[in-house]
Amino acid sequence: MVSATDMSAFVLGLLAVMFGAVWLRDREKGLGWLALSFGLLAIVFATNDLHMPKGPYVLARGWSSTVLSAIMLMTLGIFEYLYTDPRKQWRYLVAMLLPSVVLMGAYAAGVMVLRTQANLAGTIPLIGCALMAFSMSRVEKGAGHALVGFALLSIPMVSLVSFALGIDAVVVRHFGAFPLIFFGLTLFTTSLLRKRRVLQAEVARRAQAEADLTALNQSLEDQVAARTADLQNIIAGLESFNRNVSHDLRGPLGGIAGTARLALDALQAGDDSMARKMLPIIVDQADTSTRLVTALLDLAHMGHDNLERMDTDLCALVEQAVQQITLGGAAPMRASLTLHALPRVHADPHLLLPVFVNLIGNARKFTQATEDPRIEVGVLPEQRDVTIFVRDNGVGFSAESASRLFEPFVRLHGQTFEGTGIGLSIVRRAIERHGGRVWAESQPGAGATFYFTLPQAHAA
Repeated sequence: MVSATDMSAFVLGLLAVMFGAVWLRDREKGLGWLALSFGLLAIVFATNDLHMPKGPYVLARGWSSTVLSAIMLMTLGIFEYLYTDPRKQWRYLVAMLLPSVVLMGAYAAGVMVLRTQANLAGTIPLIGCALMAFSMSRVEKGAGHALVGFALLSIPMVSLVSFALGIDAVVVRHFGAFPLIFFGLTLFTTSLLRKRRVLQAEVARRAQAEADLTALNQSLEDQVAARTADLQNIIAGLESFNRNVSHDLRGPLGGIAGTARLALDALQAGDDSMARKMLPIIVDQADTSTRLVTALLDLAHMGHDNLERMDTDLCALVEQAVQQITLGGAAPMRASLTLHALPRVHADPHLLLPVFVNLIGNARKFTQATEDPRIEVGVLPEQRDVTIFVRDNGVGFSAESASRLFEPFVRLHGQTFEGTGIGLSIVRRAIERHGGRVWAESQPGAGATFYFTLPQAHAA
């Protein structure tokens, strides 16, 4: 006939096989030790007739040591299973296993041990594991650790209740298998659910990673398309730039060559008066070419020179720009300049000086025909950034033309006023190097106002 202990041995052995199979497949920490523990317990219950409890003392010391070994392996397995963090509290494990080690030492030394003492030593690790499971349930929420803790407590409760009621040890042996089986099934089920949650989280993470990768690819495609469009615009701009440079240089150079040839022919014919008339024309054409080349070099420097920010006094910079315009101007500066109080900024004065030179120089140029020419330099109040303006009462321009002003070689007034058409391009590049922006407002015959923004100086 098959006894209850035989059935218990079969179920415990089945749990050992199940834990071992899952451990071999997933390598989940702790399940290997639990497989060994349930295997030893299955052997103990299968050989129950060989070590039936008799009397108050433990007589079958070898089998009792086997049970203690199974409990120690179970404790180690639960410890590994609960503590997924590599920083494990090993001192707790040592404290839980120490009573079983001491008891096994007593068996080896031949000391007589009461059965109640042996049962107490075997329940201490299980109670410790239960407390550990309750503690980890607050760390790893939803993993079923609290249920595992209750299942663990059911094992020592059987021994404690049986001892309190004075139930025979043989009966306790029979009923002791049920909480072990309950604990094994509980832990096995929660481990599977835990693995399922981990897999679901991994699937969700990979789905999110795939979505992020798709979005990144789309973003990269958009960036490539945008940069391709930018390159096409740059190429178109370079082609336009080359055409304009070729056109603006070909005129003066052709004039120099033609005038020099006429002067040479006149000198060869003995007419030096013609040569004297031609030389000022040659000088003027050469100056025009020089101004164009200088403007192109200034534009290139604005894009490549290192930006050296420092505390800069804008009022002193405006005065320096006015002095440079006055000394270099062919015509005297008729316009009256009103310079308002300007703040200090954190900028590169070497790049800002050409900004004021070009803006104030343009204002001077376009107010020459005005009856009462005026130029005003100031700052807009209560702005997030420092916003500087240069205003004049000159000829002005249409609002539709404002967006084209800062492109190279754009000259809204044609040949009416001298210039290379590069000055405002220099202004825009210098301001953009500082992280600011520049724009203009005007109406024909009502003057023009140019604005640009700069960062404020750092507080002293």
